[in-house]
Amino acid sequence: MELKLARSLLKFVLRWAHQNFECGWFILYIALHYNGTEVSCRWFIPCIGFASKKYTPPVKNLGDFRGEVYHTAVWPQHHVNMKGKRVSIIGTGASGIKVAQEVGPKVKNLTVFLRTPNFCLPMRQHALDPKEEQKKKDSGHYDKMSEATRGTFAGFTHDFHQVETFDETPEQREAKYEQLWQQGGFCLWLNTYKDMLFDQKANDEAYKFWQRKVRERVPNPKKAEILAPTNPPHPWGTKRPSLEQNYYEVMSQENVKIVDVNKSPIVEVTENGLRHKDGFEELDILVLATGFNSSTGSLAQLNIRGTTGETIADYWKDGTRTSMGIAIPTFPNMFFLYGPQAPTAFSNGPSCTQFQAEWVEKCIKQCTQKGITRLDSLAEVEADWAKRMQEKWDITLFPLAKSWYQGANIPGRKVEPLNWAGGMPEYRASLDKSLENDLQGWKYSTARA
Repeated sequence: MELKLARSLLKFVLRWAHQNFECGWFILYIALHYNGTEVSCRWFIPCIGFASKKYTPPVKNLGDFRGEVYHTAVWPQHHVNMKGKRVSIIGTGASGIKVAQEVGPKVKNLTVFLRTPNFCLPMRQHALDPKEEQKKKDSGHYDKMSEATRGTFAGFTHDFHQVETFDETPEQREAKYEQLWQQGGFCLWLNTYKDMLFDQKANDEAYKFWQRKVRERVPNPKKAEILAPTNPPHPWGTKRPSLEQNYYEVMSQENVKIVDVNKSPIVEVTENGLRHKDGFEELDILVLATGFNSSTGSLAQLNIRGTTGETIADYWKDGTRTSMGIAIPTFPNMFFLYGPQAPTAFSNGPSCTQFQAEWVEKCIKQCTQKGITRLDSLAEVEADWAKRMQEKWDITLFPLAKSWYQGANIPGRKVEPLNWAGGMPEYRASLDKSLENDLQGWKYSTARA
């Protein structure tokens, strides 16, 4: 049976196992109502991630366009033919970067509408040698790499360089940055000096290196200033740097135009194109790479109701609140993975999800052994986590960027830290500590209360 959860009603239901209230036996079941069908479970674990509610900006007259419109969050399964077409992309997040570098060489012309330059890093993607990969598997190489992720800040196989930026000479810094650049991936972001995301002067050094490397690939001075500006709009790495293969070479092509919407904002969409302050672009295809209502949007869009009758959206109307980024008071027996106030967007997704899942397994086993049938997260744990979330956030440079990390990409949404910025080891330790001393971070009831 396919369950389309966005249209379902999820409701917590208390069922008494016996009507003898002197004994007071009760068991908590969670019932999922869908098209008249009810499915009950003891534990409910929504694993819908942090980016499943797309965001479409309020572009005037978008529905009037007679060409093709695609949102990168719901890209069609069929092939989209862009060869020789006139194409525009709104947005330069991860999906916008990918679409631009793929279609730029194929289209007649491409116009990219950019609000903030993406400080991209080289992906260094390459074909793997099957024989070499088998050797690594047989030798336990990947097992060792996987185990290493348990001790690193973001759950990757690499970690911050345990030296501060200005502890080394300019020559040493240059060599370190170059090494990380050549390694590719997120190394220049999360394998660099440990103060880069905490100290503005250290951050400036990283940005100067990145800017120089990018400008070497963008010969057009006007495009170079847009893509790697002299004065960065935010500290380097405080918006997620996307990975690219040949993005800057594609942006340098003659058939590619970049429109800075801060200087030339979009006015409206017409039947045959898009008008902005400084001109009009005739289009065959419009791509909306405008991202998601991230972190909270996924859970809040579902009609899940807790024991008070409130939905999660109701519960979060004044701000996001969770117990350690894995549970919510008044929603007993529910754990969510890879969602708000966990390491999530500041982590390697598979690692974060694995560590949370391992903890959930440990928790449920402990509850089973104790005969626990209802487990509630505590309001005081929630309040403490909110305090710790803010403290970890405030000591970084992340608050200086208007980013989806704090919900700033959605007009009218409360700007607040949505991801745990204290690192994976401390997060895992917090979860484990909550189970100590007879589940000190939780309120529970047994089948015979």
